[in-house]
Amino acid sequence: MSKPRLVWEGHRQRLRQRMEREGWDALRPHEMVELVLNHAVPRQNLSDLARALVERFGSVGGVFAADRAALLAVEGMTETLAEWVCLTGELMRAYHDLQAETDLRLSCYQEVLAFLKPRLAGRTEAGLWALYADFDFNFITYTDFGAVSDCFDAPVARRLLAEAVGLGARYAYLVRLTGGAPALPEEGELARLQALAETLRAADVVLVDYVLAGRDAFLSLRAEGRLWEEAEGERTAALREEYLGES
Repeated sequence: MSKPRLVWEGHRQRLRQRMEREGWDALRPHEMVELVLNHAVPRQNLSDLARALVERFGSVGGVFAADRAALLAVEGMTETLAEWVCLTGELMRAYHDLQAETDLRLSCYQEVLAFLKPRLAGRTEAGLWALYADFDFNFITYTDFGAVSDCFDAPVARRLLAEAVGLGARYAYLVRLTGGAPALPEEGELARLQALAETLRAADVVLVDYVLAGRDAFLSLRAEGRLWEEAEGERTAALREEYLGES
């Protein structure tokens, strides 16, 4: 191995050791980019390219948010490195989104609506969403049921029950997109909602709220006092026959 190559390998090892010992914050922006680039093209001096990238895009985040064409416009960038930077950026954004959802709590309808707001932007059609939380109200996941014709028909109810139990959820929320101004359900729909809540309760899952969300307004049945609740110290729950069987 030539002397310049040995010098560069020593430099790369020192960067890695410093990162492992003190964390990424111990590195300067171009050094962070440099270490990432070296996973794509090892044993090459990419320090100058890393500096050029940070200078061109302003920050480490800017480098990994840049598109392929912009990256290739930087002198010294290759197709392989551009693909690596784009892939790394996608992974960083996916991890950030996952962490944000992992840290999310769903203890009231306001938090549910805040979570759904960016996902529902621009949607006008009716639909049904289910969100699940654990015993500490930590968000687990959600399901977009789409534009189901009947929010409480047996297939939807069975899927909701199976998902809640399979996920180990303690709490569930239902959000129905109305497409127009939300209004209180009629007595027949409320009775079916109560039946679903009782069935979930039999599986030790609490239906915390049923929220009707329109374009510019929403309605929480929990806040309206219209959602079934078990009496203090009493458990009222039943597995309804219509919810049993194949999905």
